[in-house]
Order: sequence, then C-alpha cells, then structure tokens
Amino acid sequence: MNISRRQWLTRLAVYGSPVAAFGYGSLIESNVVSVTEAEIPLPDRHAHLDGLKIAVMGDFHHDDWGSDRHIRAAVNKINDRAVDVVILVGDYISDDIAAMEPLCAALSGLRPRLGTFAILGNHDCWHFDPAIPRLLGEVGIHLLVNESRDFGDFVVTGLDSFWGGKPDLPFALDKIDRDKPVFVGWHEPDLFDMYDDPRVFLQLSGHTHGGQVCAPFYGPLLLPKYGEKYPYGHYLDGDRSLFVTRGIGTLGVPARFLCPPEVALLTMTAKPT
Repeated sequence: MNISRRQWLTRLAVYGSPVAAFGYGSLIESNVVSVTEAEIPLPDRHAHLDGLKIAVMGDFHHDDWGSDRHIRAAVNKINDRAVDVVILVGDYISDDIAAMEPLCAALSGLRPRLGTFAILGNHDCWHFDPAIPRLLGEVGIHLLVNESRDFGDFVVTGLDSFWGGKPDLPFALDKIDRDKPVFVGWHEPDLFDMYDDPRVFLQLSGHTHGGQVCAPFYGPLLLPKYGEKYPYGHYLDGDRSLFVTRGIGTLGVPARFLCPPEVALLTMTAKPT
C-alpha cells in the first residue's frame, strides 16, 4: 500500500503529538523541580508572624520512579531559602515500604531553623509500617498524627489522612490556647470545608499532584477523591487560607504535563498599615 505525503503528515500529527507530549512530560518536565513562591496574608491578630517562611513538599511516591537526585535537588532549593519550618504533606510511598529508606536519606539534608514535620498521606496509611515513623525520626523529621507542636508564637499541627486514617482536629488542638495561630498539615485539601476553628488560619495539603497531567486552557484532567474542589495553589476564605502543592513525584505514569514538580515556599505577610 502506497501512502501519500499528505497521509504521512496527517498520521504524524495524530500519533506523533501525544508521543512527543509523553516524552516531554516523562523526560523533561517531571525531572525539573520548580520553586513556587507565594505570600500568605495574615489576619491582623497574627501580624507578629510577618516574614515567617514555610517550605512545603509532598506526594513523593518514591517507589514509583522516584529519584534520590531529584529529592536532593529539592532539599538544596529549600536550604538556599533559609526557611523556618518545613512541612511534608504525605504520600512518601505508593505501596512499597522499602522506598522509605532512600527517600529519608535524601531528605536528611533539610536544615530549617525550627524543624521539619511530616504528616501521613492516604497511601502511607493504606500501606502503613512502623518503618515510616522510625526512618523519618532517624533523620530528624517529626511525624505528627493528630498532634501539635507549640513554638510559642504559633503551632504546627499534623492530622491523620482523612481517606486512609482517623483524623481528629479537636483532639490535636485540645491543649492549644484559643488565641494561638495554627498551621495545619492535612493531606487531602477538600477537608478545608469541614471545620471552622478560628485558630487554624492556614491548611497545607497535597494529594492532587496538581492534576499531574493538565490540558491547555482546561487544567487538571483527573483529580483524586477529596482533591477535586481545590486542585492546586492558594485559596482564601475570609481570614483562612489553604495552600495545595503540586508535589514532587508521579503516580500511575512517570510523567507530568503542564504541571511540573515543585517546592512551595510560603511567606507569611502582614497587611500594610
């Protein structure tokens, strides 16, 4: 069968574009860690936190094509910014606990001023093993499961995954003063609508991968349960904020498209007087 030049060009356009897009997403975009910087407005009552810097990473899925080099590059980007706190928002693995050891080794280089804190994602809960908290702890990362750490001026709280665990915000905040500003790490972003505690002014989440594969002018093509309403970025509801990171790793396919992996650097910013 003879195929005309026009037919060859048509087939190249139809079949070649998706292949090229996948190649770009797997070989280029998924291997370049971007730094997303955002300012989080502070309620007037929390103006004393002006300038506080929090770095957010998550959704490593290190057993799904994870790269130690990739994680170390992200760690270096955080250290270069001299942040106060690092919060890891879960899904360190997809299902293979063995991936925790190299991931934690790569994360061990984090050097925030006040500490690195971790929460569990749904995959971590579904495939939980005592090695997860042990390995995180061995490299100085504090796992918070319905727990809070009080730094005096503010509190960092970590909640269990909604999809995979048993989160309990009232229990986590039971001993926290009513006027303390609280940062909550909660893996699934859509839980932002499920509570109304005035102490919590910023929720930090992941879970969605920002969609991982996005279409031009449309956005995420597929979002997970409990991550459909708030897929990515900063959302503001009165004095309350939610930030959802695109995450670092990939799940299902080793590619990202129009949705590069990121380290999020958030700076608390008081309103001008």
